[in-house]
Amino acid sequence: MRIGFIFFLFLCVTKNVYAQNTLKGRVFAADTKQPIHLANVFLSNTSIGTVTNAEGFFTLDHFPPGRYDVVVSCIGYESYVATIQYAQLPLTLEVNLKPRINILQEVIVEPYEKNGWEKYGQFFLDNFIGTSALAKDCKLRNPQTIRFRYNKKENVLRAFADEPVILENKALGYILKYDLKTFEYNYSTRIFYFQGYPLFEEMETGRKRIERRWDEKRADAYYGSLMHFMRSLFRNKLVEEGFEVRKLIKISEEEKKRVRALYNKRAYTNASGRIVVNDSLLGDGNADSAQYYRKVMSQPEKMNVLINTILPGDSIAFAIDSFTAGLFFEDHLQVIYLYKQVPDEYVQANRLSVQPKMTVMSEIFLPRKKTIAVLANGSYYEGIDLISSGYWGWWEKLATMLPYDYKPPARKK
Repeated sequence: MRIGFIFFLFLCVTKNVYAQNTLKGRVFAADTKQPIHLANVFLSNTSIGTVTNAEGFFTLDHFPPGRYDVVVSCIGYESYVATIQYAQLPLTLEVNLKPRINILQEVIVEPYEKNGWEKYGQFFLDNFIGTSALAKDCKLRNPQTIRFRYNKKENVLRAFADEPVILENKALGYILKYDLKTFEYNYSTRIFYFQGYPLFEEMETGRKRIERRWDEKRADAYYGSLMHFMRSLFRNKLVEEGFEVRKLIKISEEEKKRVRALYNKRAYTNASGRIVVNDSLLGDGNADSAQYYRKVMSQPEKMNVLINTILPGDSIAFAIDSFTAGLFFEDHLQVIYLYKQVPDEYVQANRLSVQPKMTVMSEIFLPRKKTIAVLANGSYYEGIDLISSGYWGWWEKLATMLPYDYKPPARKK
């Protein structure tokens, strides 16, 4: 009797564990209330996805620990996105998809560019897919879905797609379906931002040699990446994983503008035709003011100050809860990854003068001074609140993107 009870209890526990990592639901059309067949349901930036059956039902197995964006999409409808925690999976998820309003045919203030792909196609590929060696083995299957709009007043280029952008990545062995939500490039600030919901599908091959090559290239794409950095930060192992983080202070140009205006105001031309500045008028009762002003005026337009102290992870991150770390810092951070040298394509793209064994270096900053939530799988929220430049600004594109359920092999130092 006792043995039977224990066996029954084990079955119950097993059933509960299974239920906890399975998400079930049903998808309807919001206007007709009819079930939608073949709607895509997936966890963004993973390889976990499925489609609805004829009655609109779906089952998403193997929901991993952590927080994920659950995306439901179907051509002709607006995408549905909900952020769901592994520990708080609903019993069922009912989704009502709204019909997509086809604004492509409407007359609007900023019309879509005629022959947009001819004008901006290569620019889109270079900034969206990248210019790394991996990008050379990528092919965009449906470029015809990309539309462009340029705002002259803002000097901003935007790209739109009314269906998922499909990328065939033969370098890493993935078919990537990307539900593009934002693509913006500001020509004035030279800041590029894109955001969307990717689903990874493994390519199939029966050749072991190709599988080994994919594994090698995936590992190379991972180590030193922003995902690797965030996972290391979450575990407070930045130094152990080969990252050197230093504080980088960028002097504001506002002070120099203020000094220049004051300097010009106090300057005059004497009888000999020479420009003279009355030092006694330069500054607020401080005997060193004139010297200070001259020093500021002699500085370059932009000046960076690097604090040559390696920062541990817990100096820039803290625990929000048992599942989430918070990343916050002032000024900028310089991030060096010790175990990777700069690729030739990066050197060529940035016209660098490379020294022997030059390691990759990136910069990050928080433009809105908001804390970034970092999860164990390397994901972080919100992406718009963190801007990267240097190596990551060049590397972090679709060609090098890996799913959050990717597990790398041990690094070879």
